[in-house]
Amino acid sequence: MLPDHLPGSAHRTTEAGRHERILHVLDRLLHDKTVRTAFIEGGPSHPELGLDADLITAFERVDVRELALVGRNIRSEVVSGGTGTGPGLGRIFPRSLEVVRERTGRTPHEIAELFIASPQFQDFRDVPFSPARRGRLLPECFHRFVAESRLFGPSGALGEAAGVEPLVHHEAAVAVAQAIATGAGATFDVGLADTAVHEGTLYAFRDYAEAPAAWGLVPTMYLAAPGRCVIGGGSRAVFGALVAVLTGRGEELAPEVREALEKRLDAWGLR
Repeated sequence: MLPDHLPGSAHRTTEAGRHERILHVLDRLLHDKTVRTAFIEGGPSHPELGLDADLITAFERVDVRELALVGRNIRSEVVSGGTGTGPGLGRIFPRSLEVVRERTGRTPHEIAELFIASPQFQDFRDVPFSPARRGRLLPECFHRFVAESRLFGPSGALGEAAGVEPLVHHEAAVAVAQAIATGAGATFDVGLADTAVHEGTLYAFRDYAEAPAAWGLVPTMYLAAPGRCVIGGGSRAVFGALVAVLTGRGEELAPEVREALEKRLDAWGLR
């Protein structure tokens, strides 16, 4: 291997840096509609892109029609489902997207464009192509987008939909639990708010006290393991006791309570 100070090594370092810059621009073109539109309208020298001269040259031969088609296909897969995305936002978040439409007039495709361009979407990876062979599920990333994006803040473009987060969380938690039940849990990480995973079993609870009564959200438990998924109403006390049994802390409970909960978990196939 050549030392770093020799010309051959310096050339490889420069080329590697240029390659990374090209990939970054390509990622922006594919996932950010505003950037893609600017490129289609004005080419790689459009000031919206701010490309250096060497990258302008690299992107001069890009087929803008193909670029537009790929961008639309990505959006379509995120909304309707497709390779790597799972069911898609339309099937995972039907109620949430309807609330957003009612409050802001934004369609699912418009919300998807904002989501795809967000930092939260960058955490989503089709699992086989994840750098660490582990990805984040689309529903978890979308929940983080709603919970963290300034667009949903009081002064953001979607401020009127800021209160939809509890409903988004519920629909995301259902989707994550169902994915765990398929046995796919070994291929992705779970970091969804209010959830944890212990020895392959997901458990989560949220009371949704802040949600409008019209949504019908009640205190809900989510429990899932390969081949099993239990979602239903329950109290925080019962959930806490179930988690104690699941995580090997059952001795903290009264014997009769522990026995009853163990039987329930056995019936659910979670022990």
